[in-house]
Amino acid sequence: MLFKRAFGIDYRTNRLILILLEKSLGGVKVLNYSTHELPPEEEKEEREARVIGAINEFVAKNHIRKERVFLSVPREKVIARFIRLPVATRENLRQVVEYEVPKFTPFKSSEVYFDYILLREDKDWLTLYSVFIKRSEIESILSLLKKIGIRPIAIQTSSISALNLFLWNKKPERGEYSILIDFNDPFFEIHLLQGKDWQENYHLFLPESHWFSEVKRILHLSGLESPSQPSLSFYIYGIDKEKRRGEGISGGESKFFSPPIHKIKNQKDPDFLWANYSSIGLPLSGLIKTPLTLNLLPVEMWEKKRKIGRVLLLILLGVAILFGANRGIKAYLDYRQEWFSTTEELKKLKPEVEAIERLQKRKESLMKEIAEFERIRLDEISKIEILKELTQLLPETAWIWNLKYKGKEIEISGFADSASDLISLLDKSPLFEKVEFLAPVTKERLIRPEGPQEKERFRIRAKIETRRIGP
Repeated sequence: MLFKRAFGIDYRTNRLILILLEKSLGGVKVLNYSTHELPPEEEKEEREARVIGAINEFVAKNHIRKERVFLSVPREKVIARFIRLPVATRENLRQVVEYEVPKFTPFKSSEVYFDYILLREDKDWLTLYSVFIKRSEIESILSLLKKIGIRPIAIQTSSISALNLFLWNKKPERGEYSILIDFNDPFFEIHLLQGKDWQENYHLFLPESHWFSEVKRILHLSGLESPSQPSLSFYIYGIDKEKRRGEGISGGESKFFSPPIHKIKNQKDPDFLWANYSSIGLPLSGLIKTPLTLNLLPVEMWEKKRKIGRVLLLILLGVAILFGANRGIKAYLDYRQEWFSTTEELKKLKPEVEAIERLQKRKESLMKEIAEFERIRLDEISKIEILKELTQLLPETAWIWNLKYKGKEIEISGFADSASDLISLLDKSPLFEKVEFLAPVTKERLIRPEGPQEKERFRIRAKIETRRIGP
């Protein structure tokens, strides 16, 4: 196709951004765009009417095909996680991630839609970027779009759109550090890349002032603030133009740029492109092969699209037969005969296929069990670590004569000058939680080499904090 179009609907909490891109021999260009402020979510009817009116007007004005639509949901509506899983889970990755949904979100697996991107794979671990969103959020926007006859091809987030546009326009060197900062009031989002490798992602509330201090703190946590680090390049975009005028965060050789967008032709309004950088990248996956692919559509809708593709293939096959006349008919008859032969062969092989399927299901079940055992193993806290923590926390005047450790709970008994002080000391430790006395504190007189001493006998129980798997 000489001219190919893709329509992006960037549906944000406080505004709607519509983008139409076209790919031709001259490259990719922005054909048209529009932005619309939206009422608060509490004003549901007025909000939906504004969205429907804006999309209908844009579609009619630009003669857009409603089946080539890409949708973005608000970043604050999703939960995004960098996840590490054992490499053994690769063959059943989607099932494993679905099984772990309650671990990474406050929801059950049946309450969310999700997708993931496999970022890195080494000898023992897989690193994923996974995105989870409540089903009600997706179903609400799909229901709204259905009223105007639109079913999107894919649903993603502004994070993926911005990174796809950035990596398409720029090919970072392996040792180069790029920091992308997206201002989307009242939030801002930071992406840390080393070369093409996506390392970290932070989505935070936007401070009214001193926002660079917050960025500096994040860079420090990521180990990019020491003098030994190479120079950093900052790419700042978003609605607030004033914040693109930032000065050095860490000093040295750090540089600030507007993000690269030179591959987008006909840049009549550069300020709009930089302010809506992630929106420009939304429909890009409909025109080129993008490095990152994520789709929050229900999986059933993916399958429907494949069925539509098969129907179109059959229609084209019929047209080819008609134009091929006798030659085409002969080819069709040969194909049908081969199909019948294959069907008969499959009937003979059906018992063996069913046996293989049973083995595959058993394999999937065992892989889930292995992953769970690995998670439990990594959750185990070292007993030496517990003893070390108790030694550092308890005062020298206290001593323990009995310690029990079972599962995720410890019980300690002993003597101290003031037993009540021990509760607050243990509570401050990141290793213990739900610290409480198991028995009333009693005072006892002990005969020690240095003379008689009055001590308080205590018996305390504490829960062990659960440790997360991965970084």
